[in-house]
Amino acid sequence: MPRAFARSSLADAVARLRPGMKVLLPPGSGEPGALVAEICRQSERLRDLTLLGGIHLGDYPFARPEHAALRFATWHMSPRLDDAHRRGRVEFVPMRYFDLVEHFAAGGAWAPDCVLVHCAPPDARGYLSLGVSVSVALPAARRAPLVIAQVNPSMPRTLGNGFLHRSQIDCFVEVDEPLASYPPPTIGEVERAIGRHVAELVPDGATVQVGVGAIPQAVLEALTGHRDLSLHSLLVDASVTLVERGVVTSAAKRIHRGRMDIAEGMGTRRLFTFLHENPLVNMEPSGFVHDPAIVAQIDRFVAINSALEIDLAGQVTAESLGPRQVAGIGGQFDFVLGASRSRGGAAIVALPSTGRDGAVSRIVPRLSAGAAVTNPRALADWIVTEHGAAGLRGKGERGRAEALIAVAHPRFREELLQRATS
Repeated sequence: MPRAFARSSLADAVARLRPGMKVLLPPGSGEPGALVAEICRQSERLRDLTLLGGIHLGDYPFARPEHAALRFATWHMSPRLDDAHRRGRVEFVPMRYFDLVEHFAAGGAWAPDCVLVHCAPPDARGYLSLGVSVSVALPAARRAPLVIAQVNPSMPRTLGNGFLHRSQIDCFVEVDEPLASYPPPTIGEVERAIGRHVAELVPDGATVQVGVGAIPQAVLEALTGHRDLSLHSLLVDASVTLVERGVVTSAAKRIHRGRMDIAEGMGTRRLFTFLHENPLVNMEPSGFVHDPAIVAQIDRFVAINSALEIDLAGQVTAESLGPRQVAGIGGQFDFVLGASRSRGGAAIVALPSTGRDGAVSRIVPRLSAGAAVTNPRALADWIVTEHGAAGLRGKGERGRAEALIAVAHPRFREELLQRATS
């Protein structure tokens, strides 16, 4: 049955929410800031309303003590949530991105009572683009009992499978405000060295997936000499440079040749302007972008992700420091699994060789007690640090340990060798 698409004020739109509801937010630059701020203003009335979301680019206003009536369930933990987590107001959901589409939609374990979407204004036929964030919000909104839209002229109108029709939205508010920004991170010599080593492993014609952070930034900057690449899943400001220089053409893809399949854009106005009505960018939900079976059909798919710690068997944690959850599974496992089945594909995990200002090795004999395994050892292809690249595919226990010790920081190699042979 068509919905009303009724114009509303912020206060009246949020007045439709009730205590105890579960309300899904788009992550990253797609978060509807004005609606979230109004939920915080009405937090006392909305006791035990649970916001559902992923990576957040602000300061988590809904997790502050003054809004303790609200709860937050997230698939991307952050140290900035530690206080609210200790107070029992935050719950981490250990779920990979491909599964979010099922579990954070109607019928799923975390089925939302309401989905908030952040859209560009409707076109002449009444279609609203979800702009920079399609991944989880779009499929959830298509099945949600209540959909509230923040319509924002600053949101780019992206193309592909990223639209809701006005008849699928209950009410909307018009708010012209800047999108949540993700400026390019600062990179140093360690990150630049890692970026160079990773770029050497990427063949021309590859489809490349990277995450967020300094190392992905360094990798993208190091790819400027490549040819006919495509990018997958996420675009940031540095992605625009690769398109402008003719490095990214998507000409070698078999699926959606000539287009990048993207679920999220996180950046600044430079990226948002690039995304607006750009036929090179095909927005898709995570049920497509993160599907390992789809990824496996893309030749030379190279998944490039980061880690916090790697042991000498090749087990990776990218989400916890011992038992303390500091990030999330994200799409890393989806892409590593898909890359393992891609013809000419590879999974690369890149990280600095040390942590805590050089005090500890991030290549360790065994993962810290309580650490979550993000990638199992069976899916380890390449581990890259500033000291080089360790190829693990096909190697036994001894060969893996030797390769990883060779890219550890020299100060820790002797100790690692002793632990490996003891």
